[in-house]
Amino acid sequence: MIMTEGIHSIIIPQHCTDSLGPPPSSSPSCSSIFSSMSTTGRNADHGTIEDHKINQTTSTCKEHSSMSTTNSTCTISSSNSVSVVETEKKNDDDVRGYFETEVAMKMNERAKKENSGLNLNLGIPIDLTVFTSHHPINIQDGDCSISKIAQKIIRLPIQTILHLFDRLFSLVEHPLFKFWSFFIPLRFRQKLTFLGWGLYFPIHKFFIGRRSGVHKNVSMEYHALTSVMWWGRLFPITIQRMRFSLSQLHVCHPPTAYPKWDDAPSKSKCTDIMNNGDYHGVRGHVHEIYHEMTNRITSTGTKTFNDSMVPKLKLTRSEMTVTGLYLQHSSRPSEKVIFWIYGGAFLAGDSRGNLGIAEKMGMLCGADRDGEMRDIFIPDYRLVPEYHLDDAVHDVTLAYEYLIYERGILPENVTLLGISSGGGLVVLVLQALAKSRRAYEDGKIGSYVPMPAGGVLMCPFVDYTEPKGSMREYIKHDLIVNQAVYEEGIPYLEKVLGCHENRVRASPCYCDFYGLPPLCICVSQHEIVYDQTMLLAKRAEDHGVDVTVGVWKYMCHVFPMLCAFIPEGRASFKFMCDWIKDH
Repeated sequence: MIMTEGIHSIIIPQHCTDSLGPPPSSSPSCSSIFSSMSTTGRNADHGTIEDHKINQTTSTCKEHSSMSTTNSTCTISSSNSVSVVETEKKNDDDVRGYFETEVAMKMNERAKKENSGLNLNLGIPIDLTVFTSHHPINIQDGDCSISKIAQKIIRLPIQTILHLFDRLFSLVEHPLFKFWSFFIPLRFRQKLTFLGWGLYFPIHKFFIGRRSGVHKNVSMEYHALTSVMWWGRLFPITIQRMRFSLSQLHVCHPPTAYPKWDDAPSKSKCTDIMNNGDYHGVRGHVHEIYHEMTNRITSTGTKTFNDSMVPKLKLTRSEMTVTGLYLQHSSRPSEKVIFWIYGGAFLAGDSRGNLGIAEKMGMLCGADRDGEMRDIFIPDYRLVPEYHLDDAVHDVTLAYEYLIYERGILPENVTLLGISSGGGLVVLVLQALAKSRRAYEDGKIGSYVPMPAGGVLMCPFVDYTEPKGSMREYIKHDLIVNQAVYEEGIPYLEKVLGCHENRVRASPCYCDFYGLPPLCICVSQHEIVYDQTMLLAKRAEDHGVDVTVGVWKYMCHVFPMLCAFIPEGRASFKFMCDWIKDH
């Protein structure tokens, strides 16, 4: 693997799976792209079957950096010829090695070392989360330092006050959330949000400047955003609060915010149909999807998937119903469609909250090419803990079949895009499609669903085993998945998935990547999913998948979703759009 950081080139060996750590922190803060192009063993196009062999190929990848004018070119060559059985056996051997104690320790130490060079806690010399965390402060024998004892004494009254505040707020939060969501117009909420940001940013720039972010090289906007969002880690988080927060994403993405449409179509042209976009806060027309499927082709999940490819459980009528939102830009449906899968750690998220940001992706992907903006399909899926992870995989896979067979969209014109846990769902769906295709070739089933053009993974959450490395240590500075979110969300992995073996089977980064279409991955080097994302990229490349990875430094989880506020988010958003245009 080759990753380029500005004018510094760092080579990461293929066999380096013990730490999967980032390059030295002395590299400049800039956006970069790591691109790995290798020929797939099974052609990922639609319906074409080829012999499994990887011919010697030479690919060229060019770095694009929004914060550096230096361009560099790298060439990767590979020569392999290996059977499917040998490949899967090698993968099983590799997976076992990832869970050795020594590997986890190295990953943890690497992440701790990286943290030591960052500006944590807004530059405040004391970590305030030690007083608010649910985990008690352990004072071991012989460790009776004044600081430890003081933390122990101060922690109890602070936690008591926060607990009382939490109980009082829980009494009124439901009517408050309902009033904000249903009685205050969306346009007013959007204007209020950006009015507050417009007033706060110059104040921060004048009084605080570049002292609050994790690194001085991040943009001034990111420093200001850090000063606002950091405090959320001190207050209790519940699933209800997570779901409300993610349902309000569209408040941060009004049509007047990024992107500016100077060189693109200025507005959607839904002239032949009633345009309800203004009600939903978007330019295009929104179709509410409710469709009962008569059958499904692809079996999914660890509960219903077996060697004979025949589902053991009979699906109910509700389980065979596809729901979601289909955003149409013009009077006619577009030829190409983005299949948008929202995130939320499988605990939260909804289609309506993602409409604004998803529409912008579809509009940008149509600019400067054929001019046709891409429609967006955002399916709903069932959430944890009310349902199982397998239910989410089933819902999304069924929605993909609906898009292909009911709406008539050609598979090669569909691009899957997933955010965080939605990125994990993208990979799980692609892996289910690939497994179904292999079963068809072996004569076990009579048909299979063709692959889409590719998958875009935005900061993908793909490892559901015991947290380690960046997942464990970077919560100390991540603005999205902080200590409070971590303590609320992580325990559900074990509750829902069960034992370690089940969590490994459910984690897409440890599954088989053979036969997957091209993947584009966008991630921050200093966010919680960095280690597992790089592991996924390496394993996909080892399986012959065409992988392109864009890496930004010092950003939080899902930072592209903050594109309306920070330039790093806009650069990463454009990076993903450019990849979609080329695929």
